[in-house]
Amino acid sequence: MFHGQRAESDNGWAGYGGPWPYTILEEPDLSHHVERLAGHRTVGGVDVVSFQPYPVPDHNQDRYFVEDWTIHGQAWRFLGLFDGHSDGQAVEYTVRYLPQAVKQSLLRVAEGQLNDPATIETLLGNAITTFDDQMTDELLDLFPGGVDAIAKMSDDEIRAVAVVNGYPHPAIARCMGGTTALIALVDPARNLYVASLGDCVAILGRKDGSAEWTSTILSSNHNGSDAEEAQRIRAEHPGEEECVLNSRVCGVIAVTRAIGDHAFKLPLVYSDRIFRIADPGAYILKRLDILRPRQRTPPYLSNIPDVQHVPLAEVRAEDTVLILATDGLVDVSKSHEKPLSEVAPHWVLAAAGRMEEKPALGLLREAMGGEDTKQVSFWLTAEMDIPWVDDTTILVTRV
Repeated sequence: MFHGQRAESDNGWAGYGGPWPYTILEEPDLSHHVERLAGHRTVGGVDVVSFQPYPVPDHNQDRYFVEDWTIHGQAWRFLGLFDGHSDGQAVEYTVRYLPQAVKQSLLRVAEGQLNDPATIETLLGNAITTFDDQMTDELLDLFPGGVDAIAKMSDDEIRAVAVVNGYPHPAIARCMGGTTALIALVDPARNLYVASLGDCVAILGRKDGSAEWTSTILSSNHNGSDAEEAQRIRAEHPGEEECVLNSRVCGVIAVTRAIGDHAFKLPLVYSDRIFRIADPGAYILKRLDILRPRQRTPPYLSNIPDVQHVPLAEVRAEDTVLILATDGLVDVSKSHEKPLSEVAPHWVLAAAGRMEEKPALGLLREAMGGEDTKQVSFWLTAEMDIPWVDDTTILVTRV
């Protein structure tokens, strides 16, 4: 499929088994394959790419949702970005139903209250938390006796409930994996609301009076590598020294807040018996031996998002750019060791400079290495038997 000069590189990952062979592509083939593998498209005026070059179908678990709504006769815009992990059940359920849950919450608000930023901030945060709580309740309702009753049930009795036609019960399957959630709402008065749960990235670029672009980070880094998040978890679990270990919750999962991931939210018996019996090959069960001795006082993951509000009525739409991205953008840009505040201005410039011509694609190309054809070629053509880059999805729009 790829034609060009053969080469090898360790991609800066010394000690991880490289170097690996790859193919150095020349233009115009290089740009063609970047766009092809990124699946570039425009959805309702939002520029989108979703990049995963690993040649296995359906490996990419990122999902996004863009839709315009009419709420009490007024136009609202919803953008959602969801980074699934462990399997695709949680993220598929979330992208299908969470946007509608937010919409229904807005429709239930009295028309006069829709102009109150505090009301919308609370509504958006509650909609996400309630959505995950309902997932929990649907799982618990399958076993109404709770922990004590489950402990007395035989494997066959559990299997009769947990397995439907040879597959895990849907209410169980969507709780075994997880997903982040990053939502942007824009109301008729151009108030921007951003809710973040997990470690996706939201950046607002604005052009000031001197025509210079500034950047504002509107998302939170709900990740075990974040000192504040790690301290929050330790404070919630006093005496449990391994509740955060090696920048991971219980030494297992990187994100500290998510939808799903109920192995980290419910007593161990749900993973040890219900999840194991429902889907013995599930990814999370492969790490259960690591989790088991550390899971003493769940929940360890939170479903409470952070929400920010930015009024933009005084800013021209053409002087704005909103970037929503999964954490794969950090991965592909090799920015792990840099603070996001240092990287964000460069991303804003890369997107803003191409707003009329595929800005999300331009940002992805810049992050991949820009004019460094060898680096960009490696991301496209590396010959490895495991994914060499995280799923990377980028949404770019004016606000």
